Amino acid sequence: MAGRRSAGALHRFTPRRLPRQKRSQLVFERIIDTAKLLFEQHGYAYVSTNQIAARAGVSIGSVYQYFANCESIALAVYEAASSRAAATMKRKALQVLSLPIAESIAMNIAWAVDVIEKDRYALLQLISEIPELRSVSQPFSFESLLHHPTQLYLEHHFPNADRAILARKAYLIDSCVIGVLSRYFEERPDTLSRAAVIAELTAMVRGYVATLAHRDRMPAGADSQSAP
Repeated sequence: MAGRRSAGALHRFTPRRLPRQKRSQLVFERIIDTAKLLFEQHGYAYVSTNQIAARAGVSIGSVYQYFANCESIALAVYEAASSRAAATMKRKALQVLSLPIAESIAMNIAWAVDVIEKDRYALLQLISEIPELRSVSQPFSFESLLHHPTQLYLEHHFPNADRAILARKAYLIDSCVIGVLSRYFEERPDTLSRAAVIAELTAMVRGYVATLAHRDRMPAGADSQSAP
C-alpha cells in the first residue's frame, strides 16, 4: 500500500516529457524560471498553471506538454536550483583544492552560505510548502548532489584514509552544515550573525575533520571496525 502511494506521488511530480530541441528547452526553462518567481512572490499554494503560462508568455498547452500540474513544475524548480548550487560548490571547491584543508574549509563554508542565501526559497522553503516533495526530490537534493564532491575533497586531503570512513564523514558534514544553515536562514537569530555562523561551522567541521589526520597515517581499513 505504501509502495503504491509512493509511486502515485512520484507520478504526480514527474514531468510528462523533457525537451529535446533547443527551442523546446528554452520554453521549458522559461516555465521553470517563471514558476520560481511566482512561487517566491505569492507562495506555492497561491500559484496556478494558468498564472505560470500567462506570466511566461506561453500557452497553457505548452505548460501541459511538459508538466502534468504545479507539483511537477515545483520539482523541476527544486531540481534546477539544487543542480546549480551543487555545481557552483563543486567548481569553487576545485579552485581551492591545493590549499591547506584548514584554510579551504572556511572558504567552502562561506561559499555554502552564499549559495544557499542566493536561492534559499527554491532550496529550502519550497520543500516546507510541499511536504511530499521532500521524499520525491531526495536523489536530486542539494545535500545529495553535494555529497560526492565533498567525499572527493576529503579523499584528496586524506588519500590513505578508508573510503568508507570518508563517505560517512562527508555525509555527516553535508547534513550538519546544510541543516544548520537551513535553520539559520529560517529563524535569523539575533545572537548569530552571518560571520558568526560561518566561524562556528568552520570550527565544527575543522574539529571533526581533524580526527582523520591520525587515520590518514594508518593503513587503509585498519580502523574500520572501530571508526565512529
